[in-house]
Amino acid sequence: MCGRYVAPSQAAIERHYHLGRGQNNPFPSNAPFAARYNVTPQQGNPAAYVPVIRNSSSGETEMVSMQWWLLPHWSKESRIKFSTFNARTDKVSSAASYRVPFRKRRCLIPALGWFEWRETPRGKMKWWLHRPDRGIVSFAGLWDRWHRGDEVIESCTIIVGDANTAMSCVHDRMPVIIQPEDEAFWLDTQIDATQALEALLTPPPDDLITAYPVRSDKRPRDDDAALIDPIDPGENAG
Repeated sequence: MCGRYVAPSQAAIERHYHLGRGQNNPFPSNAPFAARYNVTPQQGNPAAYVPVIRNSSSGETEMVSMQWWLLPHWSKESRIKFSTFNARTDKVSSAASYRVPFRKRRCLIPALGWFEWRETPRGKMKWWLHRPDRGIVSFAGLWDRWHRGDEVIESCTIIVGDANTAMSCVHDRMPVIIQPEDEAFWLDTQIDATQALEALLTPPPDDLITAYPVRSDKRPRDDDAALIDPIDPGENAG
């Protein structure tokens, strides 16, 4: 699963996805946004929205701001009781919340990595999973648009599937990562080819992601680079 991750800075996202410099800030402040080291799923809190990459109606790649907790377009209320911040690979083409977005509203969620907790004899140990070069990975995502009266909420979910062999020792599931050569295909809203799209929802190569333990005694509201500082595996389990 993926319940907490690190979102890159605006400048890093613009470079990685070749977006126009300084013209793609979807957040309220005009200042470029910084990296966030403790992104958690939220409902009804625009201050916690996350940067998302999708194709615009004209087919151009754009960065937008979305709630990380998918709100289906058919929901009667603006908040839902069940969890939709992760969508399992075996449900995306069939579950009511995901099947339309899977066909028509696919997106990428830029990340520098994510956190998982591993059971140990001393308690849960928190791990930081990331590319060895600390570069951006593109989580496979889906988005939807909820509209009632004057209220509009765009929201997203991160698709998760089986972990690769290297990371299965930390957790049995991990976010699906779309490789750079497949990003344009994934984002293309004109493509409605279930089998070809599902073929991308596989674990990444074992050498793409590495991991090390980090401190577990940080609060969800903490947000600083110290959250990804490595520690000795025997030092702390929270």
